[in-house]
Amino acid sequence: MGQLKDITMKLVDDYKIKSSNENGQNFLVDEEVLAREINQAELKPSDVVLDIGAGFGSIESIVSKKCRIIAIEKEIKCYSYLLDKYEIDPNVQLINADAMEVIYPKFNKIIANPPYSITDKIIDKLSFYDFELGVMILPNTIAKQLLSKIAETRFSAVQKIFFKFEEVGEVKNDSFYPAPRVTSRMIKIIKKANDIKQEIFRRREMLLKNATINGFIALNYKTKREGKLAFEDLPNRIKSLGNRQVKDLTLNEVMEVIKYVK
Repeated sequence: MGQLKDITMKLVDDYKIKSSNENGQNFLVDEEVLAREINQAELKPSDVVLDIGAGFGSIESIVSKKCRIIAIEKEIKCYSYLLDKYEIDPNVQLINADAMEVIYPKFNKIIANPPYSITDKIIDKLSFYDFELGVMILPNTIAKQLLSKIAETRFSAVQKIFFKFEEVGEVKNDSFYPAPRVTSRMIKIIKKANDIKQEIFRRREMLLKNATINGFIALNYKTKREGKLAFEDLPNRIKSLGNRQVKDLTLNEVMEVIKYVK
């Protein structure tokens, strides 16, 4: 650990960053953990990596030597530092924005340690994007949900439609500065091939009937009429949920829809 931690602590002090557990602003300062995270992404020169919450650019300093990387950072002081350091680096694209509000440029891999306060929202947002794999350090409570073989929550049930999750290992609290109050786990996120289940649950704001019809149309190149007929072929129980918005389904209803449409 040593050098990266010393540099980060000095930067936090110099830029007067208010490091706090309340907003999830914790900087990874363990070189071994950082190297393992990057190695798990199996980078190639043709890859484009997305980093959500770049901080002071510890990921960028290594990845930019291997391939292109898109660094999103909301904190203007951290962004100013990144701009000074990487503005002329052709392999680094910098974006000063809220990761929950910006549209991500095209990427095929993720290496990121987003603020813990928005981790679940970030993963949910990533379900709308197509990419190969990602490596992220998450709070243990969320990591356990995603790694469990049983869908314990609606969040984990929906995310398992889009992703396969593999555990890389535990990350100790003192790997960050300041050390978070919660324990952490590094996981690998592998995007599953698009299917009808994903097409339905991507349309969170739609009624289930419309989402299902649009899913059939999108994946099977059906006409609207054919999509309606496909929905009518589903069991009566699923059709009875048709006037509910996808985002309002309970966990049991989510699992029921998955069972019949896959």
